[in-house]
Amino acid sequence: MKKRIIFMLSVLLTLSLSACSSAAQLSGVSGGSASGSGENVSEAGVISGERMEDKGTDTGSLSESYAVGDIILEDGAVVKAEELTGIDRDNVPAAVVVEVKNDGSVLGVGVHRSEAPLPWALDGTAGISTQFADIVCTQENADGEASADYIGDTDGSDNWDVICAGDPQGASEAARNYPAFDFVNTYAETCGLSGEYSSGWYLPSIAELYVVYENREAVNTSLQKIYGLDCDAAMDGLGTNWYWSSSQSASTHDYAWFVHYYNGYACDCLKNFTNLHVLAVRKF
Repeated sequence: MKKRIIFMLSVLLTLSLSACSSAAQLSGVSGGSASGSGENVSEAGVISGERMEDKGTDTGSLSESYAVGDIILEDGAVVKAEELTGIDRDNVPAAVVVEVKNDGSVLGVGVHRSEAPLPWALDGTAGISTQFADIVCTQENADGEASADYIGDTDGSDNWDVICAGDPQGASEAARNYPAFDFVNTYAETCGLSGEYSSGWYLPSIAELYVVYENREAVNTSLQKIYGLDCDAAMDGLGTNWYWSSSQSASTHDYAWFVHYYNGYACDCLKNFTNLHVLAVRKF
């Protein structure tokens, strides 16, 4: 009888150890999967330079994967400046991230500026004589200080549409009547961008243009890295140029806003002023 009891206990102990071993193996597989998932989350950042959309990341987590100064390539891949080791002419840098907003939207600035200064609008055109009220944006403190906040139409993505509605005839010949806007309207074609980034570029509002200035150090680091690898692939930093915004002045119909990147001074001036360059921005 005792032998039978001992035998039964031995069998039960063996079964118990076997079950524990199986559970441990299952836990190991699960842990390996979690580790793999963790690696994927890391890869969804910018280290590998892969398209973050391909990782199945939603919009909220996508914005968390971007950082100011990141370089966005033509195919949507995102890389850090320090990780960029060469320029692929079939997949060129398209933009540098200048802002990541809380709502998940990302603003990038194109890697090329206008080769020469361009007027906002020309003398004798409706662009000079028209007050485009829907694209007015002003400094809240209105004194030109570098720390100014902006109120009014702070999103410049539809400012060209407003101008087209107010001056359809002049806008149809943008190259002649609105040179600054024509640069951004043809930016993708001029830079040879195709696919998703062949459209969507625009002249920033004064608020957006100032954001670019605020983050100029990170932006310049990336632009200069690209330029150092291929001087045709990007401008050598933002420089200290005067840059146009697409924002109409509230004070007079023939003035628009600009930012001087030497010191961040912002003000409005005559739209036909010919000493200002142009930057193109885009939402990502």
